[in-house]
Amino acid sequence: IWNKIKLPIIGMRIIKSAVAVLICFIIYILSGNNGIPFYSAIAAILCMQPYIGTSLQAAKSRTIGTIIGGLWGFLIIILDMEIHFTQIPMLHYSIVALMIIPVIYTTVIVKKQEASYITCVVFLSIVVEKVTEANAYFFVINRLLDTLIGNAISLVINQIDIPRNRNKLTLFVSGLDAVL
Repeated sequence: IWNKIKLPIIGMRIIKSAVAVLICFIIYILSGNNGIPFYSAIAAILCMQPYIGTSLQAAKSRTIGTIIGGLWGFLIIILDMEIHFTQIPMLHYSIVALMIIPVIYTTVIVKKQEASYITCVVFLSIVVEKVTEANAYFFVINRLLDTLIGNAISLVINQIDIPRNRNKLTLFVSGLDAVL
């Protein structure tokens, strides 16, 4: 039964993603466990695209989204330091849910709607965490740095041309606007 199943080969994007994640973890260890490697690894995976050009676009979009989400998250942390609404879970989550509107709308204003997903992820990762007043600033800064590290690693790894066997017997043809 197993010899009848033909599985696709593991592609370079998969391998490069794994390498980028490993490098994120190595940087985390070498930095003395500063930051949260989860965010760097996620950034590296999301930025790893089939082509360098699309990878660069993804990194730019992620960076803009990270900055927007980080700024909104920072604003909520500052607001909570004054009002202490996180002590009332229903109020906290209601405010967070309502804040999704300006968070996403900011991506529309700056014409980066493709960044709305990551903007929300960054925002939620900041405001849903239990961040104490003492480390709130560092948490936001580290969250931004973690993502930027993952973006950079993904771009560098994606530029590396790893030799591989190519199928030279198959001709790929594509039509553009009904013209071949």
